Amino acid sequence: MKKLIVAMVVVCFAVAAAIAAGPAKIDLKTWVAGEPSKAAVQFPHDVHQAKNECTDCHVKADGGPLKNLKAGGEVNFKGAIKVKATKNDAHDNFCWECHVAKKVPQGKSCNKCHAK
Repeated sequence: MKKLIVAMVVVCFAVAAAIAAGPAKIDLKTWVAGEPSKAAVQFPHDVHQAKNECTDCHVKADGGPLKNLKAGGEVNFKGAIKVKATKNDAHDNFCWECHVAKKVPQGKSCNKCHAK
């Protein structure tokens, strides 16, 4: 009986950890107002989680709102990015800011994130 209870507790913690991890990929098309001119970014959340702390991008450790990495505070890009803009708030205040700071190879290359 003890082994069963211990196993159930372990499973509960594993499930809680998996839920807290968030989705493996996030379709950033929801950030765009209209139909994007380039392929929408399929953000590899799981890859970023493996290399960074949640608070590198999010205001709180449990996820939720994103940080404006350049200006500070909270930011919500959903539906805010204009179509056919080669430079926008997400690039300037979030993605590129981090990629430059962390010296990501080709961190500002369009095709690195906007894969066809």
